Amino acid sequence: VRRQIHKNQAFYLAEAGVEHARFKLGQDWEGWEAYSPISATLGAGTYNATIYDTDSSGGPLPGIPGARRRVTSKGTVGEISKTVEVILRKPPTGSGVDSALTAGGDIILKGSAEITPPPEPEDKFYNFELGENPGDGLSLFEEIFSVTKEEMKAIAQRSPNRYYDGFIKNDIVENITWVDGVPDQSEITTDTWSGSGIWIVNGDLKITGGTFEGILWVIGSLYLGAGNPVISGAVFVECGAEVDTTLTGTPTVQLHYGAIDDALGALGTGSIIESWQDP
Repeated sequence: VRRQIHKNQAFYLAEAGVEHARFKLGQDWEGWEAYSPISATLGAGTYNATIYDTDSSGGPLPGIPGARRRVTSKGTVGEISKTVEVILRKPPTGSGVDSALTAGGDIILKGSAEITPPPEPEDKFYNFELGENPGDGLSLFEEIFSVTKEEMKAIAQRSPNRYYDGFIKNDIVENITWVDGVPDQSEITTDTWSGSGIWIVNGDLKITGGTFEGILWVIGSLYLGAGNPVISGAVFVECGAEVDTTLTGTPTVQLHYGAIDDALGALGTGSIIESWQDP
């Protein structure tokens, strides 16, 4: 009975080590080598947690470089030890979100469209693959969300998120939504429509009504037109120079950090446990 009690205590201590590592990584994700390993005495025993940027075979973790850490934590009570291992994903930071509208091509303004702050000239046109900091090897999408597009699509396919295998027309957009609209154009045309969260459109999008709060990312082209569509948060459009991002009529696009933070919250806050095992 005593051995079983110690075994349970050692397991909980190992979990405590993981949580301690998560806390430290939340404070300083990049400087982990300076404070790993982490150890402490707690109750009847001790824990020792070690942080790595490699997988168990010594190779790099899959996905985005630097966006994941492996934590191995050992809890010990007397002669009994338990070890747990987790893969943690870096929380999204929103790095690079500093404009109401960021485009990879021309932005044509017509009518009484309002963009706050207004888009800047050519120096704000992005090569989306190079991102905000070309030296980090990440695309702009990966810098902002800390996941790849493939990973975001997979996340959208899990409840309570939404995945549409085709274009949408005034459908529900909430939490994390991925729309595979290629080759057809998705449309939002109803004034009473409202959406929120992270909204990825793999294709073209036309909005002529409704409201959206969060981060809208269009892999094709965007058309905001007649009516009074309102977007609060940030808009990213990957269209090339040969495909215009056209704002005409009376749409409103405004940079709103509260809406951006709420949207990123759908991906989780703090370092996120992607996998857990008891070796």
